[in-house]
Amino acid sequence: MDELKWFTDQIEANEKTMYHLAMGILGDSEDAADAAQEAILTAYEKLPSLRQKESFRPWLMRILTNECYGILRKRKKVVSLEEIHDLPALSGGDENLQLWQAVCKLNQQLRAVVVLYYYHGFSGKEIGSILGITEANVKTRLSRARKHLRILLEGSE
Repeated sequence: MDELKWFTDQIEANEKTMYHLAMGILGDSEDAADAAQEAILTAYEKLPSLRQKESFRPWLMRILTNECYGILRKRKKVVSLEEIHDLPALSGGDENLQLWQAVCKLNQQLRAVVVLYYYHGFSGKEIGSILGITEANVKTRLSRARKHLRILLEGSE
């Protein structure tokens, strides 16, 4: 299989995950789409630097995360809760919607690890690689996020 076909297949397989991660960090659908497109372009340009094809998914998510942080820095944008749109794949029952709304209330650092871990099934090690933090820091952020979510969800009942 030629490299372009392989790359295209990998991007198609990770398209929804990329969008959901970008939405989790940026909270705006247009910014999320821009970040995903820029990440795809960057990944294609840097594809020769990828040492192991098995590492493509975390490598791509790391590129996307860096792009999202760049957008946040460049625009110094503060995302209000009113601007955050529900992710289509997450809408379902009232419980899912309530949980997603609580996740959206978390700060950006906690929200990113929750989205990567619970919604996309990345391991702590992969999340650490994607976000540029240690696996221990991932565990700490997940623990803090769970505490905050518990408080938010108990308060909404």
